[in-house]
Amino acid sequence: MTTASFPPRPNSGSSLRPIEERDLAGYGSAFDIDGDDDDLYDEGYQLGWGDRLRTLVGHFLVRLGWLALAGGLALGSAGIVAAGEHSPSSGARPELTWAADQQLSTRLDADVRDLARLNDDVDSLGTQARKTLANLTQLNEPGLKAAWDAGWNNVNSIDAEAADLSSRMQCADWDATLQESLTKTNSPAMVDRYHKVCLAVTSVAPLHDDWQGIVDGSQTAISVKDDIDTHDSLGADALKLATSGRYPQALAELSKASAAIADAGTIASVLSTATDVSQLTKWLTLTTQMDSALRLLWQAMIDSKGLMTKQVAAALRNEDAAAKSLRGSNNALEAVVLEVAGNLTADGISIETAKGQLTNALADLTGGTVFGE
Repeated sequence: MTTASFPPRPNSGSSLRPIEERDLAGYGSAFDIDGDDDDLYDEGYQLGWGDRLRTLVGHFLVRLGWLALAGGLALGSAGIVAAGEHSPSSGARPELTWAADQQLSTRLDADVRDLARLNDDVDSLGTQARKTLANLTQLNEPGLKAAWDAGWNNVNSIDAEAADLSSRMQCADWDATLQESLTKTNSPAMVDRYHKVCLAVTSVAPLHDDWQGIVDGSQTAISVKDDIDTHDSLGADALKLATSGRYPQALAELSKASAAIADAGTIASVLSTATDVSQLTKWLTLTTQMDSALRLLWQAMIDSKGLMTKQVAAALRNEDAAAKSLRGSNNALEAVVLEVAGNLTADGISIETAKGQLTNALADLTGGTVFGE
């Protein structure tokens, strides 16, 4: 069997040899071995529509292939550049800080939970400050003592928790070395979060002194109140003795009463350096004047042996004027509560301010409420 355009195949394989160019002479070829189609470049050859179509399609496919290759290279290069590029404003390199950020984030999450427990104690301290003021206005000493004890428990817990957090996080070294050290290994956002936790811990530092001020102030008010109660009780006993004509014994009791007022006056002098106690001071002055008037009257009665003399009459007029002035003044205990409580209110506001700052810091750090585990 022969194939068109090819020389006949020998029947026996024994005389096979390679086909040579002379063997193809006189036979046409369906393939152009050199890849050239001489007929296409023959001046007399005219391209048909099939030839033109094949040429256009070939050119289109070649260009399409180059476009696809160029696009792939461009996308790959852009990805590499984007991965290695960082924001010029922040200096962030997430691919370099990711591992360190993950470790630090885990630590900070635990610190924030401890901060939430600290916030609970601060909240409780604020409650005890309000109870102290309420009990003081009612002069409820058992209620005051309960609030003082509960508040000190809160303060001790706050101090211990804040000290532990600050030591663990090395917050005291922030300005000196810590900030610079963290910046070398962590992203700016993580460093900023760390700093916010430290600031939140630091915000509770004034609470110990604030609570000390509330306790000291309320204790001072109660001390003044006790002095006034002692004076009034001894003064009442002295008046009974004087009414029965026992003036020497009345003077002895009056001296004890005056000592109690003197003690209250010393306390008021100390308080005046920190707060306005003008009403209390006025009442103490008028009370001292009343005691002096009674002392003068009773001594005049002793000297006159109970008879009305000019000295006794003058002493009576002086005692009456002192009594009218005292009756026209504010109640002593009311003055104590109003003036001393005013200073305590400032300390209470400071506690509430610290509480608000800590609550806001927690909300910023967590985006919501954090519950301690």
